[in-house]
Formats: sequence, C-alpha cells, structure tokens
Amino acid sequence: MRSVFSRLIRGALTAATTAGLLAGVLAGPAEAASGYDRCPWDKLCLFSQPRGQGEMLIVGGGKLTLGSWDNRTRSFANYTDHPVCFFLAPRLENGLESTHFYSGQESFDESSQPWLDKAVSSLDLGPEADFFCGGESRRPTYEWEGPVKPRPAGLPSSGAFGDLNGDGYADLVSGNKFGQLWATNPPAAGDNARLVGGGWNAMTKLTRHGDYNGDAKEDLYARDKDGVLWFYPGRGDGGFGTRVRVGGGWNTMRDLAAAGDLTGDGRRDLLAADTAGVLWTYPGDGKGIFGSRVRVGGGWSVMNELVGAGDMNADGRSDLVARDSAGRLWMYPGNGKGVFGSRKLIGTGGWNGLTELAGAGDVTGDGRPDLVAHAPGSKTLRVYPGTGAADGGLKSPVTLAQLPATVFVL
Repeated sequence: MRSVFSRLIRGALTAATTAGLLAGVLAGPAEAASGYDRCPWDKLCLFSQPRGQGEMLIVGGGKLTLGSWDNRTRSFANYTDHPVCFFLAPRLENGLESTHFYSGQESFDESSQPWLDKAVSSLDLGPEADFFCGGESRRPTYEWEGPVKPRPAGLPSSGAFGDLNGDGYADLVSGNKFGQLWATNPPAAGDNARLVGGGWNAMTKLTRHGDYNGDAKEDLYARDKDGVLWFYPGRGDGGFGTRVRVGGGWNTMRDLAAAGDLTGDGRRDLLAADTAGVLWTYPGDGKGIFGSRVRVGGGWSVMNELVGAGDMNADGRSDLVARDSAGRLWMYPGNGKGVFGSRKLIGTGGWNGLTELAGAGDVTGDGRPDLVAHAPGSKTLRVYPGTGAADGGLKSPVTLAQLPATVFVL
C-alpha cells in the first residue's frame, strides 16, 4: 500500500515539475519593446532612424525648437489623440512648408512628404495643430476677400491708432500658447507677418492704442506676473524697441485698457479697473509714463472687459466700450476730462460668448473705429463696424480672419 502511495506522489510531483518546466519554456523571458513600441501611450515620439529605430525623444506638447534634435528626426509615432504639425523652420515659421499627421506612425523617407526626413526644426501638437498646418500657424490669417480697407487720409488723433507700420491699414497683435507675439498685416497691405518675439506668456495683460511717446508710432503696454507695467515703444515696422519700466503694483488692477486721449490734453491715457471695482484714469505724460490718477467711479466689478475702442460716437473724444457679466455691451462716451457721460447699450446680450474684444481703430476704411472680437468656437476673428452714430452703435459682424481658439488678439 505504501509503495503504491509513494509511486502516486512521485508521479504527481514529476508531472507538476514537468508542467512547470514546459510552461517556462513556452512563455520564455519578456521581450524588451523595440521600434515604435517603445513610445509610451498618449505621447509623441521622434526617432533618429527610420521605422522607429535609433534614439528616441518623447514629446508631450508643441516645441518651438528641437535643440539637439534639430534636423535629426527620421520617423515618429503619434500615440496622442491630437494631430501633429511638423515645420522645417524653428519657431513654427514658414507655415506653408509645414505638414500634419494624425495618430499612428510613419517613416518620413517612406511617406508622401520625404522632404521632412532629417529636416524638422519645430512642431505643433494639440487639438488645433492641423487647423493652420500648411498655412500661417498660430496667428491670425486674414480673409482674402475680407472687410479690411485702407483708411482715409487725415484721420483725427482720436482715430489714428491700430496701424503698426504706418501703411494706412489696421493691423493685429496676437499671442499664442507658445508665448509668441505676432504682428500681422492684411492681404491688401502685403499679408506680412512679423514675429515680434517669444516669452510673452510672462505677461498677464497687453494693451495698445496708438502713440504714447510722441513719435507717431503705435506703442504697446504689458503687465508681467510680478505686477510690473512696461512700456514698449513702437518702431513703426511692426516691432518694438527697448522696453521702459512704468512702475510696480499693477496686479491690483483687474483690467487695463489703453484708451487714447481721455483728458483733452492731446496725450493718450490709460484706464484701469482695480479689484475693488473702482475705475481710474491714468493721464499720459507724452513720454510713455503716467501722471497722478483720476477716479472715474465705482461699481465696475460687474464689467469683465474694457476696450479703448476710439471715438465711437463721432464727437471728437475717445470713448470706452465695456462688457458686463450678463454679456451686454455698453458704450461710455468720453467727456474730454478723464471721465464719462451716460452710457449707451450697444449690445443686448451674447457677448460673453466672445473672448477678447479689441479696438484696432478703423478696420473697414470708412473713417470710423470698429470693434474686433475673437469667436473661439468658430476659430474666427470678427469685426463689428462702427456706425459713428450718437449712441456709438455697431453694425452686423463680418469675418475678419481665421484664428485658433488658443490665440488672443489685441
């Protein structure tokens, strides 16, 4: 009996051992990932050799430059949910030479765009990366048959703003998620775009409204994250000169709006709404700096956007356009003494669906200032032509430019 039991035990142990060894042989050691399989999910990976071979660079978002990987990429794997746009030039420049791909993997030398092989210098990755790929990238693209027209000669000072390079057309300044700042001109003026520079995502507010230092060139103000306000003198070519420090403590202001000459002294001024809801006028000194502020009034916390839109009612004085939290749009007529008269309702509702509202002067060439608005849902920039009527009203909007949702404009 014992010998039968022992034989059964030995047989079971032998079978178990054999099964274990057989399983080990069949399973084998885990193989290391190779080729495209090395790329993590939800990432974009660049490879230094075709078909996912060679060195690998993992990318989590767009890149203005590729550093040591400049002109090295030969294949890629895009395991994100977003398209990728590859540029031959750094900083997403020369958009007409860019090409987009969707999820998957590709060797450039085997693709329909072999010229990308070892030639990529920057890339855009995100929900809108394909929207402007092969075009102008993340800046406004004007409508070729759009509403932009040359301005009439001899505009008064209250209407002479918005033209960055002195060619008689309203221009746009825009920033994007990469911190780039662009100055763009309409097609009728040559459709030129100038990359002003990078690092502008360090700024929390930008505003402009003509010449603030007396040289007849459009200038720009910017507030940084530390609350310092800077003056950027325009050069007249779409770029800006060496900045000048205006002062600190501007983080106490919810909103800023360069608004033209509000005090009637021939110098352009600045409006600022503080966190307590008080609106202030800062009179310009004609050199880019400001004098002692003047209290306009309280209750401005209900306003979420201030726009120095120019002389909207054609009385020769600069006015203010403001949007309230209910999405209504108001025009506050300037009185030439730094404050405003009784407001007029110029938009009954729905204006909260637009992000930035901007005053770029006369866009449509009729001598009246217009209002520009960013409609991110449709990726467009609209212009609302001014009527010049006593109530400062606006006409129906016209599409001015194509513009991604992640770009702001002023």
